[in-house]
Amino acid sequence: MEAVIDLLLAWIGENSQYDTSHLARPQVVELSAEDLTTRYYEGMAHKSKQNDAPADGVEDRLNALYIGGEDEAGTVYIRPAATIEGAQYFENPYDNPLWREILMHELVHHAQHAAQDTAWTCVARGEAEAYHMGGLFFAQKHWPDPMQNREIWKVLYHDC
Repeated sequence: MEAVIDLLLAWIGENSQYDTSHLARPQVVELSAEDLTTRYYEGMAHKSKQNDAPADGVEDRLNALYIGGEDEAGTVYIRPAATIEGAQYFENPYDNPLWREILMHELVHHAQHAAQDTAWTCVARGEAEAYHMGGLFFAQKHWPDPMQNREIWKVLYHDC
């Protein structure tokens, strides 16, 4: 896992304004879809799992979360690689580009947080940048982007 994190942080450093060369690796914790949903609603002061979460306990749109720490490290909570679409085609599910892009998206937030970038202080701008980076990641690898409406989400998330 550390090698994948290092590879993705280096890619972010090469393709953004963030200096990731000395950035501490965040802790990466794989959680079931149910536990990830619980974690998400625990961190949302204006929402509650009881009142706002889907009835089945799984927020289908949620693949990962980044929670910045008191220091640089922070934590990425992510669905297990073996549960991400396409994992069955890889001997090692961590090689799945879909899973790697999900992790990379959260690592962009990690870089934003560590740099105390204005994108991090405005969640919407942080998301727009992370979505943009995801599209660039797929384009550079010549992989099809499974998120066909990525540009729409970038626009919707751009303003605070």
